[in-house]
Amino acid sequence: MFGLTATHLTGIDWMSGVGANSVGRHDSGNTLLAQSPHGITPMNSANSQVYQLPPVDSSVRQVVVTAMAVDPRGEFLAVAGDDHIIRILNAQTMQIAHVLGDGVNRSDSGEQRPGHFDWIRTLAFDASGSRLCSAGNDGLLLIWDRRRDFGLMQKIDSAPALACVRFSPSGKQIAAVGFDSQVFLIGSASSQMPKLTCDCVDLRCCRYRDDGSTLAVGGRSGAVHFFNPTTGELQHEQGIHESRIRDFTFMPNSNVLVSVAEDGTVVRYDSEQRQMLAKRRITSGRLFAVVAIDSQTFAAAGSDDEIHLVKLVDEDFGMNVVSTFSGHVGSVATLAMVNGTLVSGGFDATIRRWSLPELSSGPNKIALKKTGVSGVD
Repeated sequence: MFGLTATHLTGIDWMSGVGANSVGRHDSGNTLLAQSPHGITPMNSANSQVYQLPPVDSSVRQVVVTAMAVDPRGEFLAVAGDDHIIRILNAQTMQIAHVLGDGVNRSDSGEQRPGHFDWIRTLAFDASGSRLCSAGNDGLLLIWDRRRDFGLMQKIDSAPALACVRFSPSGKQIAAVGFDSQVFLIGSASSQMPKLTCDCVDLRCCRYRDDGSTLAVGGRSGAVHFFNPTTGELQHEQGIHESRIRDFTFMPNSNVLVSVAEDGTVVRYDSEQRQMLAKRRITSGRLFAVVAIDSQTFAAAGSDDEIHLVKLVDEDFGMNVVSTFSGHVGSVATLAMVNGTLVSGGFDATIRRWSLPELSSGPNKIALKKTGVSGVD
């Protein structure tokens, strides 16, 4: 176990671990998420399947969904709840396979399973699906080992509250941001980790471009900082929103970043040409989450309880809202694409799987530029 200050998070070797024998709770996998008086079955609405996380503690009435991450192999969906517990679900059946942590059951005495003791804000799998990273308000960054039934591989503590963690495409580096101006880089080559800082102490999101050459970071200032994650060089920064950026993603195999913010706008930005391509307000509420559907379409959601499907327009580099999904009765906190299906989770304590309309997706018009800049290996 590491006892670290925020500034010491840079350059941690996560492979040293805290003991491969520390394992999370493994359930039989016979429990579906949604419960009814006539048995344990999913609930269906007009255009979605609705699930609820069963509480682990009898004192908890319902579990708000705070974060999700998709296993790249397509087998698992990791879901975090406001009970401070991570549930690993079978992505096809939505049955619970593993439960990580004691959550609100944690006490100062007796045997405890490793896990979080406050809200979990972020989850991320590496590209191989072998490791799951979690972090949140408790300042813990935990790495779970799929090869050992999602037992705890590494624990890093004494960080500030963390809002977002992401693995580099190669899996050899982790970026983490939160209530600090520093972008924490974690990897096996500790002496080679650069120190990255922003002029903002409330950072909410970070994301590697698919080629690994760029790490984007954003937060309260409404600006995005683009770094070289290998050298630490600030490539450029650009103000693109009038309020706090809550989430963004690079479109698949593209330089184009799409972002959402609390001003209710979505932005399409070319990180290579350093050009704002389009900006559009799609809601009077706040936007919290975005996910790419395919190379030309993304979904955005937030406090208006709706999910907006947005299509990139090639002719004028614009954006059009092509569909809106209604069903949640609370803010949508997180979105994910699971085996071609859109999944959402929110403050109404539900997970929903949505049937997507037929989407025609052409090739990317702005492909990744081939340069001499190397990414994170």
